[in-house]
Amino acid sequence: MATSTVLPVDTQATREMILEGDFENIEFRGEIQSGHLVVEGILADQSAIDDIPVGIYVLEKDGTLIKCNQTAIAAWGRSPALGASEKYCGAHILRYPSGEVMPHEHAPPSVVIKNGGTVRNADAICEQPGGQRLLALANIFPIRDHKDEVIGAVNIFRHNTSKTVPGLSV
Repeated sequence: MATSTVLPVDTQATREMILEGDFENIEFRGEIQSGHLVVEGILADQSAIDDIPVGIYVLEKDGTLIKCNQTAIAAWGRSPALGASEKYCGAHILRYPSGEVMPHEHAPPSVVIKNGGTVRNADAICEQPGGQRLLALANIFPIRDHKDEVIGAVNIFRHNTSKTVPGLSV
């Protein structure tokens, strides 16, 4: 009986995949150098991710925020301290769609880092320091090394204008 081998398809994320929400077979890669995550592909190019009009941010395995784009900064209403004590998200306050505060350590990116799966189309409210709130639709993916171990996560989020949340002005 003959067997066929399916060659792996290069599924590294591209600008087009991110913009079109083509997340079915997307993957993100990196490696650990001197104890820190170094991302590969599009995430390694700051000007490329700044050029994508959706929020993008990268976390190390311990949840430390190490990279983000200008769209994420605009959504958060602040520039987070990258590589410092910011964990799991750069939003001043995160909230569940119900309006209750969501501890950053319970945010969807923490789940991805812990279990290696993905979180697709999760709603969260990002509250800015001035109190303005944005309903975000988040898609979070693990970043894996070449041994397929989870070494971080990336969150790709956009303003979710398709839902109405009580008490939230859009």
